[in-house]
Amino acid sequence: MPHWSAGVNRAAAVWADAIIVAYVGFIDYTSPAHPGLERHLAVQGSATGEEAINFFHEGFGVKRAVLPRVLSLAQVAHVIRHTPVEIEVFGFGGLCVMVEGRCVLSAYACGEAPNTSGACSPAHAVRWHDTPEGLESRLNGVLIDRYAKNERAAYPTVCKGRYQAAAETYYTFEEPTSLNTLECIPEFGRIGVRAIKIEGRQRSPAYVAQVTRVWREALDAWKAGCFTLRRAWLAALERHAEGSQTTLGAFSRPWK
Repeated sequence: MPHWSAGVNRAAAVWADAIIVAYVGFIDYTSPAHPGLERHLAVQGSATGEEAINFFHEGFGVKRAVLPRVLSLAQVAHVIRHTPVEIEVFGFGGLCVMVEGRCVLSAYACGEAPNTSGACSPAHAVRWHDTPEGLESRLNGVLIDRYAKNERAAYPTVCKGRYQAAAETYYTFEEPTSLNTLECIPEFGRIGVRAIKIEGRQRSPAYVAQVTRVWREALDAWKAGCFTLRRAWLAALERHAEGSQTTLGAFSRPWK
């Protein structure tokens, strides 16, 4: 705890606008120690309903909550109607099949949890090998994927690897694809979403610059009342999508 409290003390000392927190004990420390520092509930707080969000608001003064990537637009709208807390949703980046930030798959393969290493596939555990069967990617010796000569290789993460199961080799957990909700901007605005979260962890400065530039232009166009999906925006984002594929994720559930 002293390491965490020292970290938030430094953030407050340099006039940070807010801190993103998940652990209740840490929020409990921050609330009285730095009442003027905004507290935003992290996605790892796993608060998917207004009851949980309001608990953090009433008990610890949380001003904003980042919703996990499992809610539909209708569910997000329901939460917004029933809480005074600002709601932030993911707009672009990877998808996660595990509980956000607490992946036991990567912890098993790498020997350390994502929350302690800061990444689900820390660079020191990544290895690439050219073999007669193709280019192999491994995490601490665990074979994640094997690529043909002209096949585009992706950074290895356990949940997006190809494995042999029942005599077949395929994406056993999920295919590499990125969340891209650019087309949802008007709907986000209509239901009262206050912020869009763009995943930047394990990403290059060029990725962050290009993706945020597209989203800034799109949001400015929406605010000016002239939003339409531009092909150039979509092309730029697809270049940074995992497997060159994008999805609306849980935001699109037509069967509901």
